[in-house]
Amino acid sequence: MIDLACDPVINAINNGIRRGIEVTVANGCYGSAAILIYSGIDSMAYVSMPSNQLDVKPKDFIAWADRYIRFPCKEQVSGTDLYGARCGMLHNYGVRSRMSRSGQCRLIGYMNKSIPEVRYNPAKDKSTALVSVPALAEAFFRGIDKFLVDVFSDKTRASLAERRMTNLVQRFPVRK
Repeated sequence: MIDLACDPVINAINNGIRRGIEVTVANGCYGSAAILIYSGIDSMAYVSMPSNQLDVKPKDFIAWADRYIRFPCKEQVSGTDLYGARCGMLHNYGVRSRMSRSGQCRLIGYMNKSIPEVRYNPAKDKSTALVSVPALAEAFFRGIDKFLVDVFSDKTRASLAERRMTNLVQRFPVRK
């Protein structure tokens, strides 16, 4: 009998990455949720990076986010915007990063639930977009689902992804 709890997609991605984000969003811990989402995007970029590469680079994060993060509204944020936001949150628990300060990306501010999920008014401020954290989590989850379908539809990519997923944090029960 196969123990699905040991499968890396279920163990690391569903019970690890997704679950942590769900708990933080459900409890209104939006800063923590944003950090976990950005870390999760880094993890998905790691799983999808080229076979000859050992470490995730900014371009990998940006490419993954550009391809897989989509909001159900007209306005979107780019992978570059999200990478700049990632740097701000991970390096100083803030919204400003070297990239946003230098104009390489928009500054991303955070909101709770909102429709539209992304708010951007260039007439007021071209450098800032507001993003609903619950919507960012949902966009990331949909992105993971689409990515897994894409990667497991290609035998070569699937094999590499499976190997890399075993490097993600796994939870194993301790038997007495």
